[in-house]
Amino acid sequence: MSNKYYIALQLIGISNELLIDIMEKLSDRELRELFNGNFMEIEFKYNIHIAKVAEKFNNKNYLENILNKAENILKINKELSIKTVRYTSKYYPERLKKISNPPAILYIKGRYILKEDNKSIACVGTRTPSNYGINAIKAIVSNLTKERFTIISGLAEGVDGISHRICLNNNGRTIAVLAHGLDMIYPKKNEELANKILEKGGTLISEYPVGTNADKFRFVHRNRIVSGLSKGVLMIEAKEKSGTKHTINYAEEQNKPIFCPSFNKFSEVSGLNIELLSKNKAIPIYGSDDYVKILDKLGYKVKYDDRMKNRIKSNSINKLINDSLSNINININQFKVGDGNLGIKVNRETYIKFKEILKSNDITVKEFFNSIINKVVEDNEGGK
Repeated sequence: MSNKYYIALQLIGISNELLIDIMEKLSDRELRELFNGNFMEIEFKYNIHIAKVAEKFNNKNYLENILNKAENILKINKELSIKTVRYTSKYYPERLKKISNPPAILYIKGRYILKEDNKSIACVGTRTPSNYGINAIKAIVSNLTKERFTIISGLAEGVDGISHRICLNNNGRTIAVLAHGLDMIYPKKNEELANKILEKGGTLISEYPVGTNADKFRFVHRNRIVSGLSKGVLMIEAKEKSGTKHTINYAEEQNKPIFCPSFNKFSEVSGLNIELLSKNKAIPIYGSDDYVKILDKLGYKVKYDDRMKNRIKSNSINKLINDSLSNINININQFKVGDGNLGIKVNRETYIKFKEILKSNDITVKEFFNSIINKVVEDNEGGK
């Protein structure tokens, strides 16, 4: 029931800061009293300043109309499975409480923002990325998704939409922060993407109630939430005077690390990349494997995906070839390759030690001997 009154206060034009103050100080009974002509008494008691809208609280017909609108919003929310999350709710993201002007009310469709979403990164950029930008998204976002990062963006065309899609294609979780009510999707062409985000366990979130249009200024305000929810911001590609710069400004204000691809060849939409990198405002990302820089800066260790496991295993085999064999008196030059076969004579004791070394390094005999064959062949070809 109290949500109706909080939404009504939002519709009246109460600021986020004041609305949060009211949420934290007033009981449900006192909240209702605000709408029953006793606002001056409550204002004095709790030192909350609503003088700017006092005229509205003296107009009973206006208040009745506002309460009806708020009730209708809640009705639509129920029909569309939209959750209303107040600043004081346990489901309100803790990270958002630390930003300037946090939303007093969030509207959420899909899963709540959970603790695991703390491991997240915002992916932002131009609506018209170059091929360099698109390839950067595919390489970096896919790796971050495999590392269980939640990908946060704004569901716009270009970098936003591609980032959401790459995340979903890699079975990841993504959050779309919208600049309008959740009863619509803008741009309309991304409706299918929005539905897929929800189908795959993602989240749509907005600070605006249903019925709110996608006005230009709201996209700027939305960007503080995009960066605010994330642990860091990945600026893929944008022009120097792009709207993306608002997100970068918010990220700097919120002390969020900023990452940015450094392309071999910058395109006409890479002006912001050049600015951020030249002024050392962003950590440069040079290639697909550089995603580990992001993990390191944000305080995470690389989880061993299949590719990384293979790389580490290959390193283990090479170390075994170069170092461990000497401990059991086996020299790489003793291995001989002929007609595709590999041969070496050792006694039983050496063989047992050899097997123990392989087991302790989680290496199969086949993997080891394949590496030996490759190395011997390379050495033989190199000596020709």
